[in-house]
Amino acid sequence: MTASNPAVDRDVHAPWEPPVPQLIRNARMMIVGYRANLHAIAALLPPGLEPHPNGLVQMNMYEVEAHQTSGFGAFSLTYLSLEVAGHDSELAEGAMAIPGRYFAYYWNSSARVRAYVRERVGAKAMPGVRTVERAGNALTSTLNVDGRDVIRLEAQVGDKVVATLGGHLNYYAQRKVLRADGSGLNVHELLELPLPFVADAYEASVQRIDFDFPEGHPAAALRPQAPLETPSVLCADVTFTYSMGRVVRDYLAG
Repeated sequence: MTASNPAVDRDVHAPWEPPVPQLIRNARMMIVGYRANLHAIAALLPPGLEPHPNGLVQMNMYEVEAHQTSGFGAFSLTYLSLEVAGHDSELAEGAMAIPGRYFAYYWNSSARVRAYVRERVGAKAMPGVRTVERAGNALTSTLNVDGRDVIRLEAQVGDKVVATLGGHLNYYAQRKVLRADGSGLNVHELLELPLPFVADAYEASVQRIDFDFPEGHPAAALRPQAPLETPSVLCADVTFTYSMGRVVRDYLAG
């Protein structure tokens, strides 16, 4: 059995701020689209975005070493994104459409990456460490926040690449910046982040996903519905960019 050794959060901002955009190479991702409560999804979306009727949450868990990034250093992450209607992108040279995704919750082990994501991407990035264990084809992926395992995924994955595909994903985030005096928002906008990627995919299937957030934590509303349904599962080595966002809606401008 092997276990990862993800980056540890130092709770300080790095002295050097990475420029935009940033490149990640061959990140071994576990991306699972599972069905959740459609009303819970709709409640988390900002004005201008509507939930996709499929009711899917896309959960991504991965980690990288410093040599796989263009300036982030080593880190691990988990995020929950919500599929939205009317903002599809394309992959496989335009042969497939894929719904846009809104960043709902984002946990990262690196203070440097969290600062970049908050300031450049607009997502609310919080401390959290993802670890992975592998025994044969059995994979267990866990998110730990404040010393508590809050998400645990069990899957079966293969070792042989079964497909290679590329395309774009449309991600969305709400960027908020307070005025210096704290009296209100100086910036409040919806960003679109077109994300190009290339992925080498492996066979994968998911057996279970467990949520164990503290009582009252809002992310618990996005737990998978029972019985578990995972219409999309992707275990892949993915090369992609943390792209520059473009403003698609300025809420302060009315």
